[in-house]
Amino acid sequence: MSDYRFSTPIQMRYSDFDMLGHLNNAAYITYFETARIEYYKTIGWDLKEIGSAVAHIDIDFLIPVLAFDKIQCHVKTTSLGNTSFKMDYEITSNNGNTIHCKSSTVMVYIDKTTGKANKIPTRVRELFSKYEEL
Repeated sequence: MSDYRFSTPIQMRYSDFDMLGHLNNAAYITYFETARIEYYKTIGWDLKEIGSAVAHIDIDFLIPVLAFDKIQCHVKTTSLGNTSFKMDYEITSNNGNTIHCKSSTVMVYIDKTTGKANKIPTRVRELFSKYEEL
């Protein structure tokens, strides 16, 4: 977790939990999305102009999140391709001492004017590179 420069607290809702009191698996994806948007804003990504879509996601569930855990989602970009980029995530609690899950996504750059995958522009590459030192 120490190699993540970005993290954001996550507000959980009662409806996010299953009958056993564990965070429902589907809620994790929503939390990753919430954190990813905050990450984009932090690096200077213009959400009105630039889009992305999840092409692939992997999640390793390690320790269940319970209702009274105070969690954070950590996000980083790990590689840039032509039209796609890889992002990693961790959801933690106890000030980062407990890792509940690890995930990675392959994101596709979407040109909002055409709605199609497109080559990642130089200015967007520079946002990632500058923040993550890629």
